[in-house]
Amino acid sequence: MIEIRKLKVTKRLLAFATTFLLLLSIQPVTAETVLQKVNSKGKITVATEVAYPPMEFLKDGKVVGYGKDILDLIVADMGVELEQLQLPWDGILAGVLANKYDLVATSVAIKEDRVSKYAFTRPLAVAQTMLVKRYGDKMMGLKDVNGKIVGVELGSSQAAEVEAVDAELKASGGKGFAEIRGFKSTDDMRLALAGGQIDIGTIPSFSLATMQEQRPNTFAQLALIGNGTLFAWVADQNGVDLRDRINESLAKLEQNGTLKKLQLKWFGFEMDIPKDYLPAGAL
Repeated sequence: MIEIRKLKVTKRLLAFATTFLLLLSIQPVTAETVLQKVNSKGKITVATEVAYPPMEFLKDGKVVGYGKDILDLIVADMGVELEQLQLPWDGILAGVLANKYDLVATSVAIKEDRVSKYAFTRPLAVAQTMLVKRYGDKMMGLKDVNGKIVGVELGSSQAAEVEAVDAELKASGGKGFAEIRGFKSTDDMRLALAGGQIDIGTIPSFSLATMQEQRPNTFAQLALIGNGTLFAWVADQNGVDLRDRINESLAKLEQNGTLKKLQLKWFGFEMDIPKDYLPAGAL
């Protein structure tokens, strides 16, 4: 009789253990965050469009610029290795959502339709959109742009602001732009402007000095449009902790004066960048 009871207890224990292990096996596995992955690999992979002087561009075959200087300092502070991919703007944001890299370390405009999909860092720079013309062109301002072909980088904040100007011109009785022509990169757009395929180009205002230095007597300011744009880097929704870690490093660079020194180096002036930069609903 005792042996039978022992057998029944053993069966119950086995059944309980089996059920417990089964429950453990179906518990959801917590996904590794982007920062955890970076730290475990000892390497951060970033994507950069190297066609946005003076933020990030190529010089003598190397990536240089304000953003590049900041990136190198942050990666050193994190104590990891840097793998920097040079990619065109077209598709660069989709790539971070597809986990092709850890971070987009290029100038991404902070826009309301992006902040719920991407984890934005603190802004690195602020600029207005500038319409530029060929050096020596007789256009003097917005009153002269009706009927002209303007170039924009596809998917950029400048493209949306140019469309708004076009609507305003037409609402006031003007022709508006003859065409808003999209380009995959700012380099392509600038080459088209220099070569006469378009009449007007669009750049962030801080880029003009570097462009004029690179190609003297080629580009000139036409007009400023828009209310100003904040530029930052982005991770995906699983990379909020990476964003927060980068923000810690950016705060150090601000507090010790490094950011101001780099702004003077690359822009020739210091920037007043707002602290409260993310709209409601942001990651």
